[in-house]
Amino acid sequence: MSGTLVRVYSKMPVWLQDVAVTLGGLKTRRLKEGRTFWKVLSFLQESDKWSFAELSNYQDERVRELVAHAHENVPYYNRLFREKRLHPNDIRTVRDLEKLPILTKREVRRHQDQLLARGWPARRTVIGHTGGTTGTALRLAEDRDTWAWNWAVIWRFRKRFGIEPGEPYVTFGGRRGVVPLERLSPPFWRRNLVSRQTYVSVHHMTVQNLKPLVDYLQRRRVAYYTGYPSALYLLACYLLREKIRLDLPPKVIITNSESLLPHQRRTIAQAFGCEVADYYGQTEHCSMMCECDRHRYHVDMEFGIVEFLPSEGSSTAGGRIISTGLQNPVMPLIRYDTGDLATLADGPCPCGRHSPTAVSIDGRIEAVIVTPDGRQLGRLDHLFKGDSKILEAQFVQENVESLTVRIVRDDDYRQKDEDEFLHDLRTFVGDSIKIDFEYVSEIPRGPNAKFRQVISSVRST
Repeated sequence: MSGTLVRVYSKMPVWLQDVAVTLGGLKTRRLKEGRTFWKVLSFLQESDKWSFAELSNYQDERVRELVAHAHENVPYYNRLFREKRLHPNDIRTVRDLEKLPILTKREVRRHQDQLLARGWPARRTVIGHTGGTTGTALRLAEDRDTWAWNWAVIWRFRKRFGIEPGEPYVTFGGRRGVVPLERLSPPFWRRNLVSRQTYVSVHHMTVQNLKPLVDYLQRRRVAYYTGYPSALYLLACYLLREKIRLDLPPKVIITNSESLLPHQRRTIAQAFGCEVADYYGQTEHCSMMCECDRHRYHVDMEFGIVEFLPSEGSSTAGGRIISTGLQNPVMPLIRYDTGDLATLADGPCPCGRHSPTAVSIDGRIEAVIVTPDGRQLGRLDHLFKGDSKILEAQFVQENVESLTVRIVRDDDYRQKDEDEFLHDLRTFVGDSIKIDFEYVSEIPRGPNAKFRQVISSVRST
């Protein structure tokens, strides 16, 4: 939304904000749940029964189509093929992708315009951006059907746990603006009536706000909760500490966007008395891995190709997740380094599905920032906009009173960029914590060669 619309929205009464959220939800629903969504979901439920050979054959066919399209219509790949002296016919199977170099986030940022397919209809193109856990902002372009495919994969996963489209649910999310940040008292949730969704702002989940939130949840009969593990874990700890059992608990809790840690899964399951299921994906929509009822992450082979490559210095039994998106012709990303790590499973999954599996996603482990007023905040990538002059940023917290932000600046970085970033950060963490900036030429990686967005010595509750 523009600045004017944000200001107008923030002054609306809550009931009118619910209307605005519902209208926004209607627009999103049209994008995600059109004819393509239902067609793809039906296909995915059938392909879920395929053998590994059938899934591999499907990927090989899609690879040939993808490579031919990229070579003919995407300037970046046309040039790359010339430089490597390759022809599309040289890449006929998934194994042949090894002939192409790995595509890094830095390369995507540097060549974003050249990665766009020429002549793609504007009416079919959806523009977005991601900050990523490194703080490196990427502008993205996708086809409308890419969103439908992504949503269909998510719903195949949800249906594994007895959830059906149209059932009421609660989302614990970090979208700024849904609940104005200056609002300090309940209700800090809004209703998307068209999707039967209640959206809870994690920015407002301070210690003093947990009681009114629980009081509200006690009155809401919904099928499931979904959202950030850190927020659901905070709520679960409160329920256990206060010895509260929800009268209307969800049937299942779906987590995403952050790594679900073992202790979080145990605590959330104990507090809510239901199963916890997780899935992995990227805003770039290159690949997805969704859990089955045995809690292994299955590669969704119809959506994207995943290569698990060794990572230098890592003890992970698998390594880096390198992804090739199969369903985005607008901005195809081939052999894209997600920056994430996974631990592979041994042997076939007892659930009977034949796609490769991982037992954990290790690369998105993000510590939370703990503020003096009791907030526990994770998932900070939304702070980095598509035109950000910050190349990388890392948050270091050694005590609850202060936060240090290490920043690698672009050459065009100016004082106004610092002021804008500080303002955005303040709206997220509040005014109770001291913030210092430390400008560095590079940010060192950890022992597993993975960038850590948050390094914290403060123990969260």
